[in-house]
Amino acid sequence: MSPSSAATSATGRRILATLPVVAALLAGTTLTGCGSEGDPDTVTPTQAPTSPTSTGTEDLSAALLTTAQLPAGYVKTVLRDDPPTRSDRPECLTALNSLESAHSSHPDAVEARVNFATSQSGPFLQQVLRRLPGTGARQELTPAARTLSGCPEFSIGWSDGSTGTEQVVPRGSAGIGDASWHATVTATTGTFTVQETLVLVAVGRTLLVLSDAGSPTAPERSRTLALARTAVSRLPRYP
Repeated sequence: MSPSSAATSATGRRILATLPVVAALLAGTTLTGCGSEGDPDTVTPTQAPTSPTSTGTEDLSAALLTTAQLPAGYVKTVLRDDPPTRSDRPECLTALNSLESAHSSHPDAVEARVNFATSQSGPFLQQVLRRLPGTGARQELTPAARTLSGCPEFSIGWSDGSTGTEQVVPRGSAGIGDASWHATVTATTGTFTVQETLVLVAVGRTLLVLSDAGSPTAPERSRTLALARTAVSRLPRYP
């Protein structure tokens, strides 16, 4: 199903791959009902290619947000990722895809991620935790923020011919962790619009990527930043 046809689907499934996070959040979204308010979620962590220095994802998985930390009504979702593949500003598309859809290319990176929704039409929340050696977390955050700050509007498209536009409004530091940056990202295809608050936070060796999305507007930015602070408070500390 293409993004344009899915946007008007009577089944309520919203597929808007005009936004990397929403591609992950909306493409073929199925609410699993895993986890309820106050109950722990079962999270399946993901890991980049292993190396002798990788220590697994158990600690990152345990640090992920659960429904106990979220507003009432969120459940964990099972998602299919379908990010856009072309743009007139490929550096903008690559920056967003690398944060929200793709796994880190660093051989020693370890990741865990989880996605939530309140319904099949949103709002949606995605969290990615990425542990990197040395100063790798800052080294991913800084160029991504610099690139996205120069992406006021760009086109995006998919191999099936679907197209859309995406806008990034940088909001600067979020005042969280060792270094942070956040932005409002708005994507439109046809008459369907999805907006997210994207928050990036580096804490020691860990990069947090938090995406809080809704249609046609994102949830309150203050709420998203509060969730980011909660997420940081749960992070393990690495030497």
